[in-house]
Amino acid sequence: MRPVPTTIGAVSLIIVANLTPQSPVVHRDTSDACVASLSGFSKDTPTPAKPQYPTDMTGVTLEYFASGCYGNCPAFTLTINKETAVFEGRAYVRAKGKRTAKLSSQQLETLLHTWYDGSLYAMRDDYCSARCPDGTEIIVTDIAESSITLTTPAFKKRVYECFSTVNGQPQTPKPPEQYFQLSRQLWAFAKAHHWL
Repeated sequence: MRPVPTTIGAVSLIIVANLTPQSPVVHRDTSDACVASLSGFSKDTPTPAKPQYPTDMTGVTLEYFASGCYGNCPAFTLTINKETAVFEGRAYVRAKGKRTAKLSSQQLETLLHTWYDGSLYAMRDDYCSARCPDGTEIIVTDIAESSITLTTPAFKKRVYECFSTVNGQPQTPKPPEQYFQLSRQLWAFAKAHHWL
């Protein structure tokens, strides 16, 4: 395997492929097809059964993690549970350090319904590692990453993404739009508390 690095603006794209003498170069078409095939809901595994909606919110947490980047991307973790929201700001946020706020049961229910109705349980665990069926692996660096994790007493699911585009062209697999819908709701919650 040999890395084939390409720098496009501030994003570094590395294509690692199983190269043969007949195919000494990995073409951009290959990575585009790979990214497209790994975007959205998984097409190569059966859809898991929808987990049961929790009847008791004790032990239920919804966590949003934003890694930040080499630029001015916000870096923070927002953890929401039955009664409180805990924000831990690390960089490029209005509130650095730990902040807490009370949470109504309706606010948590709204976020949980977005998670369940959006079928986040059926999304891939990792949209950052693009390993194609032919063995090619696409690694993109220097971009912001995020994850949404739902933990209940019965199960835990984390969806990790680092979706990025250059000139409108996806560089990494894109989660379904429902991921970004919930992400926007969580950002709006943090902004309403003047944390972002």
